[in-house]
Amino acid sequence: MATTSAIERPTAVSRFSVDNGNDSANASSAPSPLMSQDNSSSSSISSVEKDGLDEKTVPIKSAKLINTYGDEFKLPDFTIKDIRDAIPKHCFERSAIRSGSYVLRDIVLLTTTFIAFNNYIVPALPNATARFFAWTLYTIMQGLFGTGIWIMAHECGHQAFSPSKTINDSVGWVLHSFLLVPYFSWKLSHGKHHKATGHMERDMVFVPKTRMQYAQRMGREIHELTEETPIATVIHMLGQQLFGWPAYILANVTGHNHHEKQTEGRGKGKKNGLFWGVNHLNPESPLFENKDAKLVLLSDLGLAIMGTILYVLSQKFGAANVMIWYGVPYLWVNHWLGKPFLPILCVRSRYHDFFF
Repeated sequence: MATTSAIERPTAVSRFSVDNGNDSANASSAPSPLMSQDNSSSSSISSVEKDGLDEKTVPIKSAKLINTYGDEFKLPDFTIKDIRDAIPKHCFERSAIRSGSYVLRDIVLLTTTFIAFNNYIVPALPNATARFFAWTLYTIMQGLFGTGIWIMAHECGHQAFSPSKTINDSVGWVLHSFLLVPYFSWKLSHGKHHKATGHMERDMVFVPKTRMQYAQRMGREIHELTEETPIATVIHMLGQQLFGWPAYILANVTGHNHHEKQTEGRGKGKKNGLFWGVNHLNPESPLFENKDAKLVLLSDLGLAIMGTILYVLSQKFGAANVMIWYGVPYLWVNHWLGKPFLPILCVRSRYHDFFF
């Protein structure tokens, strides 16, 4: 594809250029069936369908990539081993005592905050407005402390909490169940996600939809007219930050939905969805293997126990109180899990010396 400026646009060249196996002149002159004057128009989709192609079959032509400074981007030549060797050895040492101290710290913060606000701070405030803002502050604080608990359970799933698998899985199951997370179920799918991160077909989550999928699902005009409007942005943001995580657990939302290709054969006829669809609660889900069924049921048991506890507390103290004490902080945890600083929290638990 010929360029019109001194600096090529990497996205246009590397994504859409066609390499038909001929010489460079022929390759550069061959139009891409995905290119059009308007990159977001449906004409490109129509041309793909007309030619009997789809986005997966369009070959990609290698091209020189230019960064925002005008310099050529080159793939780094260092290996994973080089990166690992550059990290101090003590950063890979796992200590149940040290990791446990972080869990204890967060539990103390959660308990102290609950007692302080419920018994002393809120009752001492003179009016409903002040109490409203106090409870708002309470939920935000508890959400942050709860996120710390979530991250430590996450480290248990990665076997980074301690050298003992028994300790890791026991602590992780208790902590994640407390936060309504199916520990083993998510641990299994999350491990597969790390093995294929960013892969359009094998990644277990964070799989972006193609333009063709958007056109088929939403309709080109509606999507293009609303995708950048403030109200559409707010609705998407609230849905993602508050309910994205539960939706992923309960219906595999954002995860791939081509389970027919499952090598084990468990995905035949399965689609993402609640109950007997593809989710993290069904032991027959193609997210797992046959040998994982008992672990999935154990994860479900943890959720059932925590759900029962919340139900009993609601009956005794009222659903509104439990919603303030636990429900809203739970939504804040879901919010923080989608924020950019989540990797920093992960680093906190792996490289303790920088934070403690």
